[in-house]
Formats: sequence, C-alpha cells, structure tokens
Amino acid sequence: SPYWRDLVTYIANCNLSVYVPPSSERLRTGLLEQQKTRVNKLLEYQKLTWEQHGVSIVSDGWTDLQRHPLINFIATSANGLIFLKAIDASDEYK
Repeated sequence: SPYWRDLVTYIANCNLSVYVPPSSERLRTGLLEQQKTRVNKLLEYQKLTWEQHGVSIVSDGWTDLQRHPLINFIATSANGLIFLKAIDASDEYK
C-alpha cells in the first residue's frame, strides 16, 4: 500500500529518540484487551439502536489474494456498519 510506505517514511524521518514503543508482550495482552473492551462498548451502543431504528444484514462476495472465494456479512443501520463475519466459500457451488 502506498499509504503504508508513506507512513513508514514519515516515521523514519521523525526524531523519535524519546519514544519507546510498547513491548510485544504489552501489545498482545494489556493494550489489545483495552482496545477490545473499548471497541465492544462502541459496538454495544450501536446495537442498542437496532431495535428502534432497524438493521439490515448485507453480504458481499470477493476473492482474496490466494483466490479463495469469501463472503462477508455486515450489519448496516442508520448509525453505521458492523462487520459480522467472513466465510470461506471454497467448498460451496453456485
């Protein structure tokens, strides 16, 4: 992605000598759990509006880089979208 390349170039050109990134242990435990909790609270709020305003489930098919056919399921409402699930449809026939 050109955006990723631009981000890495920008960071490399910054004077970040005082910044100490979190350890991989901290990233995959505490920080990940904090973000998971935060995202779940945001999603819960959005789901509470579904009964009052309605919700639709939509699907979208695509093929990944390994050429696996995938089907995404997404909940859409007035407050936005929530990705629900993706399934590999390799074993399914049209």
